[in-house]
Amino acid sequence: MTTDNNEKQPNSDSAAQRAADDRRGPSRRTASREERRNRAASRRARKRRFYMAGGLVIALALIAGLALPSFGIVNQTTDVPQAEPRAGTQLAVQDGGTLAPGETAQYDTDPPTSGPSWVEGAPWGVNAEQQPNEAVVRNLRNGAIVFNYALSDEAAVADLQSFVEGLANYPDCYVMQPHSAVPEGSVSLAAWGWTDTVAPDAVAAMQAFVDDHRANGPGSMARAANANMQFIVDHLPYGPATVGDCSTGSAP
Repeated sequence: MTTDNNEKQPNSDSAAQRAADDRRGPSRRTASREERRNRAASRRARKRRFYMAGGLVIALALIAGLALPSFGIVNQTTDVPQAEPRAGTQLAVQDGGTLAPGETAQYDTDPPTSGPSWVEGAPWGVNAEQQPNEAVVRNLRNGAIVFNYALSDEAAVADLQSFVEGLANYPDCYVMQPHSAVPEGSVSLAAWGWTDTVAPDAVAAMQAFVDDHRANGPGSMARAANANMQFIVDHLPYGPATVGDCSTGSAP
């Protein structure tokens, strides 16, 4: 009997050891393996989500690229509005201030379109004789359209005069005169920094030049700005009426 009890004792000790191990929980090695497995699983899950999101973005981009042109959306963003061309030829503005009475100047073009000028301009309207360039440039600075002509045909002169006198707000902003530098049979139009040479019967071309350049001189624009400011501040009814005025005031 004693021998049997001694043989059974080791088995009892092993069972007790396992029970103690179970109470202590998993070993450090086992816990480390479990933690590594969890981290690996988390990384795989993140990669799957990343690839799915990237695929969705690419798919949406492809769909948009195919669908938007059919609605005309792409062309709307690439079209750039172009400025409408203005009548005549634009020239460089010549520097120049105010000349003393009787002082003469050298101009970049003849007839001139800009440069120094006298304080007093040429008479507005139709002039039977050529006016000094230094006076006419003052009119240009104040926003004038100048009709310089060389016409031996009196009927052509009369037709041109009729056209000029029929323009809006005549004689304000218009000077008509013969000019020795103009080729025979033509009309040289001048505005501040602009010119055009046309036939005397080119009514549409002359009207386009007037519409594009009348009252665009630095003096005229300065007075228009002052008039608008005065109108805003004082609410006077004559404020807007002075915009584009060419015949009054001296340009800076």
